[in-house]
Amino acid sequence: MSLTITPDKQISFTLSRGDQATKSMLTLTNNTQDYFAFKVKTTQPRRYLVRPNQGLVKPGESEEVTIILVDKDKQILLTDFEQIGPGALESSKDKFLIQSSKVTEDFYTSTKSSGSAKDLAESLTSMWQKISSEKTVVSNTKLQVKHEVNSSSLSQTNNSSAGYGAVQQSADRIREGMRSNETGPGSEGLLPDSAFKTDANLRKKYDELVAFSVNLTAERDVLNNALEQAKRDLNREMAARMSAEDSAVRAPTGGRAKQGAQTSIGEERKVRKKGFTFFQIMLVAALMFFAGKYVGAGGNVKAVFGGAGGPAEL
Repeated sequence: MSLTITPDKQISFTLSRGDQATKSMLTLTNNTQDYFAFKVKTTQPRRYLVRPNQGLVKPGESEEVTIILVDKDKQILLTDFEQIGPGALESSKDKFLIQSSKVTEDFYTSTKSSGSAKDLAESLTSMWQKISSEKTVVSNTKLQVKHEVNSSSLSQTNNSSAGYGAVQQSADRIREGMRSNETGPGSEGLLPDSAFKTDANLRKKYDELVAFSVNLTAERDVLNNALEQAKRDLNREMAARMSAEDSAVRAPTGGRAKQGAQTSIGEERKVRKKGFTFFQIMLVAALMFFAGKYVGAGGNVKAVFGGAGGPAEL
């Protein structure tokens, strides 16, 4: 035994222009003597808002779940309907999965008495994780999504839409041909069988085109990733090469600088040595000059150089 879900096979959403939200209701009824926990999943979590998406139901009671279609996706579906026609909404792949599992009365009481919605959500999340790890029996119910259009709210839009008008006229011609079962002005020579075959071929080609586009997108992503990786490898290789070249240039330059410094020091020492010798020569020359001048004047050479001799004899 498990929860009774209404509807049990298909959930419908009626699309219409305007600010009113497009929503549908699920009713989960517990007709057993056990306590149940439930969780609602969907293949399009960004398209639908589920409130609440999990909860508890005690025996003899029901829980209502509200599912809201996001306005952005609603507008997209309406645009497809206006441009293509009813066929745009017939192949919806959206689905919902309602899971339910038995819980103990103590768990129900403690979880409900926790008070805040956050504590309730955390308790239920932990419970579902535990159920998944322990492989407890879980009841699964799948619901197919059906999108419908409120034609009265789209009457003005449909009249102004050339694309849908052409499709609608073709559909009217096909229906008229089916009723009359003959070729006439209303059907313009288009028999029902050939029309259906043409429609099936167009749908098949459309599906192939969509699959081809998806494959191209995947290949583009792979090529972009490979290109980015190649760029990163090239940048690393160029950085390593520049680092090696800088190291090779710095080593000889340092040696030449050191050798140049040593040469400058040696030359400076030589210049200093030569300068000191020249000074000595000039000093001696000056002394000799003054000594010669004094001797020429009749002086005593010994006195000039600091000797202790007396006056020169005549």
